[in-house]
Amino acid sequence: MTKTIGLPEAAPTCLICQAPLSFWQAQNSRLCGSGECDWRYALLRRQHEVCVVCGRPLSAQELPAQVCAAPACQRAAVAERGRVVYERNQARYAALIQQEIEQAARLRDRVMETFGLREPDSFRLTVIPAATNQLVNLPERRRRALRDHVNALIDQAAGWPAPPPMAEEPAPPPTERESRLQIVLGQACACCRGFCCEGGGDHAYLTVETIRRYQAAYPDQRPRDILAAYLERVGQRTVEGSCIYHQADGCALPRALRANLCNRHFCKALMEFQRDLPATGPIRGFFVAANYGAIHAAMLVHDDQVLIVQGAGAPEP
Repeated sequence: MTKTIGLPEAAPTCLICQAPLSFWQAQNSRLCGSGECDWRYALLRRQHEVCVVCGRPLSAQELPAQVCAAPACQRAAVAERGRVVYERNQARYAALIQQEIEQAARLRDRVMETFGLREPDSFRLTVIPAATNQLVNLPERRRRALRDHVNALIDQAAGWPAPPPMAEEPAPPPTERESRLQIVLGQACACCRGFCCEGGGDHAYLTVETIRRYQAAYPDQRPRDILAAYLERVGQRTVEGSCIYHQADGCALPRALRANLCNRHFCKALMEFQRDLPATGPIRGFFVAANYGAIHAAMLVHDDQVLIVQGAGAPEP
């Protein structure tokens, strides 16, 4: 049986003169108590030449980072810097959101005044993110990556057993108000020009379920036909840093080929608008697409009337 014995820790010493410290001194000042050591350490602190974590005097190499070379102090300093950066970014983000809300409210009031509309507060203000990336030429490697992804999904779908037929009761048709709300949400969603598409990459959120749904809708198509249906809709140019199907006029895929996620997704702001909308009465809202405090598009909805606003310019009927 092997026994592990830890080495005794070094006895604590004064941070300046290295004289041994009593238990009380080691727990408190970490100085020996001499006037000269107290004076020298106070001077180092005033000159910011001690470790911000443990308080040890710093060498010339350690001064720029304000932390000593001890691993525990290095880890603590990294964690603290991460916390500071996170809090600073959160504060900046909150300030930008507040700036966007204030700008959107002023724009809403100006638009309503132009068209003689009253009760601006009855038009719920909804700020959604705006996609502002530019169009770029599509690299061939992205097209190959999509081809490989769709081929893999087709192979996986072929190995799944056919689902048993299910007698589903048809869903009740939507009411006129529900249909009108979906139209409004779709138009508001288009204001952002595809911000939520940025995570689509070269996979476009396509899954085995997407392929099987397409196969059920088009049972006569062979695997190569399915692959061609997805590849032929890839354009020569795409929005930089976004989904491979994200083009200037929106998604290049028809809804029948899109992933379920893309067909049903609404951002948090639009979900909250839908959740908080009164069950009765007119559908009213003012939707603004903004990015880092700058308004890029806006839309005012008054039941069945829609007014499109480009940036902060004059509204277009």
